[in-house]
This record gives sequence, structure tokens and C-alpha cells, in this order.
Amino acid sequence: MLSNRLIHSAVAFFVVGVALGTAMGATQDFRFTHVHAHINLLGWVALGLIGLIYRVHPHLQQHWLAHAHYWLHTAGLVIFMGAFAWGVATDAKPVPFIATGATMVSLAVLLFAVNVFTRLSRSTAADYR
Repeated sequence: MLSNRLIHSAVAFFVVGVALGTAMGATQDFRFTHVHAHINLLGWVALGLIGLIYRVHPHLQQHWLAHAHYWLHTAGLVIFMGAFAWGVATDAKPVPFIATGATMVSLAVLLFAVNVFTRLSRSTAADYR
């Protein structure tokens, strides 16, 4: 079930985000603050909420848009944050990788939005009131 995969992925990103935050605090090296924030927001919060939305509206997760969103979002976030962290750590400028990952996440969010706006009818939403 895709909602379970989203929630598991969200928890994995949460662990990574908290570990990174703990390491930054312990070393007083806050160069990776943006990486920490993006992992927690786009990984933990966004994927967790999407997993819960799909749990409440299971028909949304049964469409190719949902699966494409999941893979683009998770892979894009790993590429985006990995390249961003690598650039901070090495003073490199991995702009093509950062841009690719960010574009993948943005496209994933658009696919999620299309899935919700086109497949979640008002009558379906009213069923949960």
C-alpha cells in the first residue's frame, strides 16, 4: 500500500533530519541548516501528510500519478539534498544536480496536486464530515 510506503519514507527522513540536527548542535557547525530544514519539511512533514491523505482517501493512491509522485519526490529529495550537502561540505558548485533534484521534487508536488484536484471530488470529501 502506497500510504504505508510514504509514511515509512517520512519516518526515515525524520530520523536523518533529527540525526543531522543533533550532529550540527553537538559540533556547533550549522552549515547544513538548509539541508536539515528541507529534509524535515519535504521528507518528514510532506511525505507523512501525503501518506495520511492517501490513508483517508485510498482511491487516490491507486493511480499512476500517486506512484510517480512518490518516486519523483523521494529520489528528487535525495539528489537535491545530497548535492546541496556535498556542495556545502566541499565548496563545490553541483548546480546541475541541485537543479535536477529540485525540479524532480517540484514536478512530484505538481503530480500530487493534479491527483488531488482531479480525483478528490467534493462528494468524497463530504463523506468524511
